[in-house]
Amino acid sequence: MNADDLIALLRPHFVNAEIQAANQGNKFEVLIVDEAFEGKRLVARQQMVYAIANPHIQSGEMHALTIHALTPAEYAEKKNA
Repeated sequence: MNADDLIALLRPHFVNAEIQAANQGNKFEVLIVDEAFEGKRLVARQQMVYAIANPHIQSGEMHALTIHALTPAEYAEKKNA
């Protein structure tokens, strides 16, 4: 699995999201910007992503996954900071 594979895995679940991913070996980092995160706490957002990635984590295909799950407003604020 590589970063493009991770994006392809997440895309059907976050259709309108901006998704960026990077990896070094089997350690991944992903940024997902989606309105689906509105009103959800950080843990709930991460759980949404882990639910999709978990089979790949359990198989050892992914060793670590760092998730940045932001709403569009949060992302815009972060970019302008």
